[in-house]
Amino acid sequence: MGMVLADPVMLEKLAASMDRTAKEIPALRRKASELDVLSEVGHLSPLLSYLNETARELRKKAGILRTPSESPFGALAQYGLPAGLARKPGAGKEFEAGLKKVLAKYETAVPEARARAVKDYVEGLTPEQQAALVVADPATVGNLDGVPPPLRFAANRISIQRQYEKEKRHLEGLAADGPASHRSLVRLKALAQFLAPRTQKTRNPKDGSPVYSDVPRQFLVFQPDAGSVADPEQSPFADGKIAEVVGNLETAKDVAFRIPGITNRLDNFQGFTQGAFDLMADPKGFERTDGAVVSWLGYDTPELGDSIDPAKAEAGGRDLGVFRRGIDVNLRPGVTTGIFAHSYGTLVTSKALQYGMDDVNKVVFMGSPGLGPNIRSMADFDMPNTQFFAMRAPEDVVSYTQGHGGDPADFPDAIRLGTKGAVGHSEYYKLGKGGLGNLRRVFAGENDQLETTDTTLDEEMIGATEVRSLVGFLQERLTPDEVARLGGDIDPIAQGIVSGRMGFTDAAGPLYVSLKDHDLLDKVPPSELFSEVTSLASDVAAKETNKRMLAGGSSEEKAILYAGAAKAASWGLAEVVTQPLEVAAKGTRAVNNWTQFAEVLAEGDLNTETWKKSLDKGSDAVTATIDLLNPF
Repeated sequence: MGMVLADPVMLEKLAASMDRTAKEIPALRRKASELDVLSEVGHLSPLLSYLNETARELRKKAGILRTPSESPFGALAQYGLPAGLARKPGAGKEFEAGLKKVLAKYETAVPEARARAVKDYVEGLTPEQQAALVVADPATVGNLDGVPPPLRFAANRISIQRQYEKEKRHLEGLAADGPASHRSLVRLKALAQFLAPRTQKTRNPKDGSPVYSDVPRQFLVFQPDAGSVADPEQSPFADGKIAEVVGNLETAKDVAFRIPGITNRLDNFQGFTQGAFDLMADPKGFERTDGAVVSWLGYDTPELGDSIDPAKAEAGGRDLGVFRRGIDVNLRPGVTTGIFAHSYGTLVTSKALQYGMDDVNKVVFMGSPGLGPNIRSMADFDMPNTQFFAMRAPEDVVSYTQGHGGDPADFPDAIRLGTKGAVGHSEYYKLGKGGLGNLRRVFAGENDQLETTDTTLDEEMIGATEVRSLVGFLQERLTPDEVARLGGDIDPIAQGIVSGRMGFTDAAGPLYVSLKDHDLLDKVPPSELFSEVTSLASDVAAKETNKRMLAGGSSEEKAILYAGAAKAASWGLAEVVTQPLEVAAKGTRAVNNWTQFAEVLAEGDLNTETWKKSLDKGSDAVTATIDLLNPF
């Protein structure tokens, strides 16, 4: 059994050992050069890089594993703020009172005016007074638009440390094997990660060599008690709101705001914010020095069951608009801003744009479930000076369902970006894929280098059109509120179909049960549901067959003929599955016909005799289907 490296002391010792080995490599290379065998030890250079990078990672993990213990004055020092005055008890009360007066005066003002007043007040204080204000009321200062970013970062670092200590005490009181211990531990580790430094890789301006620096994380928002409690049995703490900055927000010429989708919370924020680090880096991992990215989790994201409900998007859209307008006072004049929204976050962004957030230069919608029923093109936003981009990766079930309106990837006035290599709903920022490359180009304004696409649903995945049709079939018959009630059932069914775990005929039963449980069978009669599912299943069978035949070298004519036979045979089988049980026995012939047809197809023999056999099976399936439809 291998040793589990969970001891920070051991990790640091191992890192030190790697450092010692790395220091010996330059001497070894010089010796090899003297002996004229340098070509024989070419592996030493990559070994040196490996040792250096691994040692850095080990130290980072050691820092995370150590119990964070930092005073408020230590937090000030992380961002270059003086702690002298702040150390005096009550020193910040005067400045806290002054800030409250400003907030009271501008309570009903628009976000920009309130943020400007806050900025003017805080910048009127000396650095020592600012630091004292941070220590006096970190919860307010850390989340208040207009406060200079470094002060917000320091204030939120103080709040994170305090929240860590609070949740650590909570965890210590739980049973180790209790249902709440795992979630609580995951969240506690996330808080520890927020307090640990990150490694920044930049270029040496003199020779372009890499420069590694450990820098503190920069949190612009930290509200651990905000939002809903996803599962009270696992954790009594709310999902939380949080936002992190990568780069210098005040000097950046390009600023991107990233908006996440469903199931994002404080405890899994690290996975979301990683996309910001990747967006800021070039293909070799060097971080831009003239840009900044904000990962904004400033709204209460829905869980899977309520993702079909637009209510949280409407509230989140208002919050996003307020945040964007408020932070504007801290950005440089002439800055280029962009919104990079994913999944349900695209609906949040759409709402924000409709509510008046028009001060953005570019918007990217990724894996969108729709932008609302009233948005059918980018022109509907009435923002002619804003560039709109859209992405849809193959097998992205969220885009296929169109749960909240039209897919922006289908809008003719959006620039459709390629996602080469990405699959599904969660790989738009994945390293090495075409999606991330395009996002970096949009961020940098390199539109002449963008890679676009115009793939259709069927080209991306056979069955995608049918998934969209199935959801549309339900939406046509149900009110938005009724669809929202079914949301928790529709999501896993659609995901099951796209992932291949479930066929269309398999979906009929769960859909029927869901409609029955919600008393909606009067809106969607079983006969209509089963007929729709049967039709869609046969369409998928036809498309799959056509694709296979063409891939195997068949002519288009033969591929179409085989597809027709598959559609007929599939229809017969699907009818058996979807008809009431009392007539299922009559489907034996259809089942046998489908099995034999599949065997014929598997033979890969395209001669006339085999084709005639295939047509016979399709014909028999149709006959069996007629029998099923007239059982008495």
